[in-house]
Amino acid sequence: MPPTAGGGRPNIVLVITDQQRYDTIAALGHPHVDTPNLDRLVREGVSFDECHVTAASCVPARASLFNGLYPHTTGVLRNGCEWRRSWVEQLAASGYHCVNVGKMHTVPFETPLGFHER
Repeated sequence: MPPTAGGGRPNIVLVITDQQRYDTIAALGHPHVDTPNLDRLVREGVSFDECHVTAASCVPARASLFNGLYPHTTGVLRNGCEWRRSWVEQLAASGYHCVNVGKMHTVPFETPLGFHER
């Protein structure tokens, strides 16, 4: 039984690693690497095995991931572009307490994107 947030809903922990190749997690079929912590996350959670980056730069790629739209639709085409919306806002509105740990590269930096803490 997975841990739950208030109301019996599952906790959601989204781990995004920067610049990690698809073939560098042992639990995903690549035993030439030793990744015990990532392997446990794969075994006990969900892994997105068919994800593809939509942009070569970090800000357009993150904006795309957190909006569900391609960069040409969001208008975030390069680092330094402003973006202010994300699906995290929907989680927060439904009662989840949302925390971002690590970089998001939002412009402006203080943009909450639905996170209660950054």
